[in-house]
Amino acid sequence: MRYRLEWRKGEPVISGESVDYVGGQLKRAWEEAFASYGLIGRGWHQVLLIGMGASLMQILAQTGQPPPSQVLILEKDPEIVRLQEAHFVLPLPYQVYLGDAAQTIYELTESCDGIFVDAFIEWEVPPNLLHKDFLQALHHQLNPKGLLLWNVLLTKQAKRLETLLRETWPIVRIRRIGNHYFFLAGNTDADWGWPF
Repeated sequence: MRYRLEWRKGEPVISGESVDYVGGQLKRAWEEAFASYGLIGRGWHQVLLIGMGASLMQILAQTGQPPPSQVLILEKDPEIVRLQEAHFVLPLPYQVYLGDAAQTIYELTESCDGIFVDAFIEWEVPPNLLHKDFLQALHHQLNPKGLLLWNVLLTKQAKRLETLLRETWPIVRIRRIGNHYFFLAGNTDADWGWPF
């Protein structure tokens, strides 16, 4: 995979041929998703990122009350880790598990109250992540009051993900923000109430 490190308005952005992987338009889309789902001000203890995202870490640090005390990251590409560690502010304590998330998810033993999936190769989510077994593994990692937030760009993959999420979680919400489909999923027994 080839990445470009650019500076836009004094901020670093990692982009590919046609999408931003970290920062830029992707960061703005995630900020809007947090606002539209009412997640600003929500406290997080431990979160899991599928795909390393400095932008997400920055959003969680700024909007979480309290911010996460631990961020677990499943990232396949060591180059994207190197670029982010060298050029981005990473404001939260984190641990990176290198490898394919569909495999490394089984190495985790910790329960998370937030899981954020933002894994792409250009416009496409890797097909092995759009699989029932992977969603079951995510469900297992999420505590009963936790939330899953997943970003998808392609309409065909969004339809597939919606079907899989509805088979796994009792509550699923979808928001379209620009080219992004943001899916929020969780359990009905979350007694704190849904943020929308």
